[in-house]
Amino acid sequence: MTSPVWKIHRNGLFWLLVAFAAVIVLHADHLPSWILLAASVATIWRIQLYRSAWRPPSRLIKTGLLGLCLAGLVVEYGSPIGLEPMVALLVSAYLLKLLEMHHRRDAYLVVFLAFFITALDALFDQSIGNTLYIIGCLSLVLAALLGLHGSDAGNRHLRPLGQAMAIMVQALPLMLLLFIFMPRLGALWSVPMQQQSAKTGITDTMSPGDFSRLGRSGELAFRVSFEEAIPAQQNLYWRGLVLAEFDGRTWSRSPLSRFQDSGLVQWYGEPPKSWDQLIERKGEPLAFSVVIEPTQQRWLYALDTPKPDSEGVGLTRDYRLISAYPLRSKKQYRVNSWPEHRLEPQGLPPQHRTVYLQLPEEFNPRTRELASRWRKMVSDDLELVSRVLTLYNSEFVYTLQPPLLGKHSVDEFLFDSQRGFCEHFAGSFVFFMRAAGIPARVVAGYQGGERHPDDYLVVRQYDAHAWAEIWLEDRGWVRVDPTAAVAPQRIEQDLQSVLGDETDFLADSPVSLVRFRHIGWLNQLRLQIESLNYNWALWVLGYDQIQTAFLRNLLGDNSPWRIALALTGVGGGLLLLLGLWMLLPRRRERPRDLLDREFLRLCQKLEKAGFPRQVGEGPRDYAQRVAESRPELGRELVEVTRMYETMRYAGETPDARTLARIILSLRINRSG
Repeated sequence: MTSPVWKIHRNGLFWLLVAFAAVIVLHADHLPSWILLAASVATIWRIQLYRSAWRPPSRLIKTGLLGLCLAGLVVEYGSPIGLEPMVALLVSAYLLKLLEMHHRRDAYLVVFLAFFITALDALFDQSIGNTLYIIGCLSLVLAALLGLHGSDAGNRHLRPLGQAMAIMVQALPLMLLLFIFMPRLGALWSVPMQQQSAKTGITDTMSPGDFSRLGRSGELAFRVSFEEAIPAQQNLYWRGLVLAEFDGRTWSRSPLSRFQDSGLVQWYGEPPKSWDQLIERKGEPLAFSVVIEPTQQRWLYALDTPKPDSEGVGLTRDYRLISAYPLRSKKQYRVNSWPEHRLEPQGLPPQHRTVYLQLPEEFNPRTRELASRWRKMVSDDLELVSRVLTLYNSEFVYTLQPPLLGKHSVDEFLFDSQRGFCEHFAGSFVFFMRAAGIPARVVAGYQGGERHPDDYLVVRQYDAHAWAEIWLEDRGWVRVDPTAAVAPQRIEQDLQSVLGDETDFLADSPVSLVRFRHIGWLNQLRLQIESLNYNWALWVLGYDQIQTAFLRNLLGDNSPWRIALALTGVGGGLLLLLGLWMLLPRRRERPRDLLDREFLRLCQKLEKAGFPRQVGEGPRDYAQRVAESRPELGRELVEVTRMYETMRYAGETPDARTLARIILSLRINRSG
C-alpha cells in the first residue's frame, strides 16, 4: 500500500517562511537586488502552492530558474571565486529548494541550509547588533524545525518559537564552555572578498575629489585606546599610505613602495633592518591599541613614528604599518609611536631622491614656472615653504564641493578655481616642492578623531586626510599640512566644525547619529551604543587573550603536558558523568505512557498483517476498518480499542498489564 503524499501543515509553513524571510534580510546588504526579488517570488509561490492556487514548477521551469540564477551570478560577479558569489550561489539554491519542497526531507534540507547560511553572515559583520540578529535568526530557524513536527491542532501557534528560545537558553552554558576550552584554529584556506565590494575607505591612489567623497561618509574607520592621555587633536596624524608617483592627475604608490610590502618589511619580533637605524627616536613612546574595521586591504594606521607591538604587523621602509594579510574582518593591533623623531636626516639614497623628485613632462607649466621663479627668490627651503603656505592662506577656500579639474589639474587649482579639499592642497604642494627641487611625497591617512567619554578615540571616514612630507637637509622628512594654512580649525577640531553645514557632509550617511550631536539625549544614546559596540569588539577580538588567561589561572602555565593533562581530565570527567548517568535508575514510565506503548505494539502487529494505520486515523476508526476486512478479529480488536480509549481518555485508572495481556493473546496473521 503506498504511503500518503506529505503535505506541510499551516503552522509549519508559517515558521519556515518567517525563518526564510529573516535569513534573506540578514544577507540583504551584500546580495544582488534580483536575488531579493527572486526570494519574494519564491515566498509567494510557496504560499500559493499551499493554497492549491498554483501548480508546482515543472522540471522545465526549475531548470530555467536555475539557469537564470547562474547567469545572474556570472553577470553580477564575473568570477565565482570569492565569498560574495559563493554566498549568493548558496542563497539562490536555498530559495529554489523552497519551491521544490515536496517531501519532509526537502523541508529538513531547507532548514539546515538556513542554519548554514545564517552562520555565514558572521564572516561579513561581527558587530553586537548583527550578532544579536544572527541569534534571532537561529531561533526562528530552530522554531521552523520544531514547527515541522507540530500540528495545527489547538491554539499553539507560538509554541515552536517558545520551545526554540528555551533550547537556545539551555545551549548558552555549552557555548561558554566551548568558548573557553576550544582552541581557535587558523583557516586552512582563505576565501577572497570581491574587489568591488571593498569597504568605503582610503585606496592606494589619490585623485582630485577622492577624499572629498569620503567626507560624505560617517562609517567607522577604527578606534584607538591609549595607555595614557590622548594627545592633542592637532597631533593626531594617522599615517597609512605614502604616495610618491604622479602621472599628471593621480598620485599612487611608487614601485619601490609596492616592492617593500612583499620584501623589505620589518615584521614584529624580527631583528631590526639596516634602515631602522635611519630613524632617530627621542623621548618616551606613545603606547596605544587600534581596532580597525575590515578594509580588504593590508595597510594599517598609526601615529608617527610607529613600531609594531603585535604579531602579523610590520613596519615598511617608508615608515608605515602593514598587516601580513588583507583585513577581511576587524583586527586589533598594538603600536608604540615616537612623536619626537627624525627620519633619514643623514641623507636620501640616490634612488629615493629620484623617486621623490619625479614629475611627468608636459603637465602644469604655470606651476613649474612659478616654482622655478620663487626658488630663485628665496634663500632656503623653509622660506619657500612659508611663501606657498601664505599663498594658500590668503586666497584659497576649503570645501567638500570643489570644481572638476582638467588635464593641468594643479595649474587649474592654484591659478583658477582655488577651491579644494585636502587632496588638492597636499597634491599641489608636493608638485610645487618637486618642481622647486625639494624631495616631497603625499601621505594619506586620517587626522583627528572623536574623543569618547570612555577615554578612547573614534575615527570615521570623514576624518580621512592627506598631507605632505618634504625632505630637508639635516632634518630629514618633515610633515607639512597645507590644509592647516587654509582651515586650521579642521586640524584643531574636526571636519564637522568647518564644513558641517555643507550639503555634501555625511550625504552618504543620512541616518547617521553623528548628524545629531547637538541634541543632548540623542548624542548620549549614540555614545552609549558606540561604547557597547567597542566593548563587544574588544571581547570578540580578545578571545585568545581570554582563553589564555583562563587556562593560565587554571593550569599555572601553558606547557603542552599540562594542557594535555587538563584536556584528558576534562574528557575523562565527562565520560565518568555519562557512565554514572547511565547507571542511575531510570524514571519510571507513567501509566499513560505504557498504554501508548502497548497500543503502538498493536498497530505494528496489524501493519505486519497488511493493515497500516493511515495518517490522521483515530484508534476506533482504525479498528473498525480492520474488522471489516478481518471479521474473525473484529470482536477482540474492537474490545481492545475500547479499553485503550477508556483508560487513555475517559479518566479510568490505566491498567497497561491487562491491555498488554489481551494484545498478546490476539493471533494476527497476514490475510490471504
